[in-house]
Amino acid sequence: MVIIGLGEAGKNICSKMPKNGNIRTIVVDGGKHLPKCSTHEEYEASVPKMANKLKLGKQQDIWVITAGAGKVSGACLAILEQLKDRNVNVIHVSSDPLLLSKTQTKQERVVFNILQQYARSGMIDVLWLFSNPQIEKFVGEGSIENYYDNIDNAIINFISNYGYFSNTKPFMGSHHEPKEISRIRTVSLGNIEDNQENLYFLLDNITESCYYYSVSEEDKKNNKNFLTNVKKHVIIDKEKNIESSFGLWENSSNFSYFYSVKFTHYIQ
Repeated sequence: MVIIGLGEAGKNICSKMPKNGNIRTIVVDGGKHLPKCSTHEEYEASVPKMANKLKLGKQQDIWVITAGAGKVSGACLAILEQLKDRNVNVIHVSSDPLLLSKTQTKQERVVFNILQQYARSGMIDVLWLFSNPQIEKFVGEGSIENYYDNIDNAIINFISNYGYFSNTKPFMGSHHEPKEISRIRTVSLGNIEDNQENLYFLLDNITESCYYYSVSEEDKKNNKNFLTNVKKHVIIDKEKNIESSFGLWENSSNFSYFYSVKFTHYIQ
């Protein structure tokens, strides 16, 4: 997997990604693989040929992380045009609107809307929608100096865990097989004790979901209600006409948790 961090938000997340042989991170910003520009439009018009520049070779599994509010996000759309023959996941991180200028708000809206159209058309495989103020609600605000650290870590933990779940067979349940059109997604982090979920983005019109349970050895051996609680999610979803599935993976820690991927094809 290659993760391209575009702009300040992408750079910060890439810098904190755990180092392992399965993930290579690349930072793209003004002055780094891109010329420095003064406007959103200039960045879109100034993107060079990227595949050779970034040494992507034959790598097909590409993730792009961007926050639409930044000027450099203008380059995102032009970069994706060059990657359309690869398997591309895009993470769009929405900023707190209270922290944005009028121009930044417009830039974010443009990128947010166009990325959804790219997903619906199939030009990118998946668009993941994350929201800083939504994530902040359950990870905590922190100090001003460290405002983004908890948010970045929540995103990083999801990417790392999702990569593991996607490439490992569950000991119970199965991998979800979403509809071809279900390309707009978000994720929630769940608490096993109360089965509550914390969404990373308030996705409208959820049509499918998949629960990825990371199960401690203790729960696997001794928790007689665990599977019953897992099934409750699926039953509730089906009552809402949401196609739902789950998988269970064992972990080596002392606690269990779950992620739930939410799918839709509706514009947000």
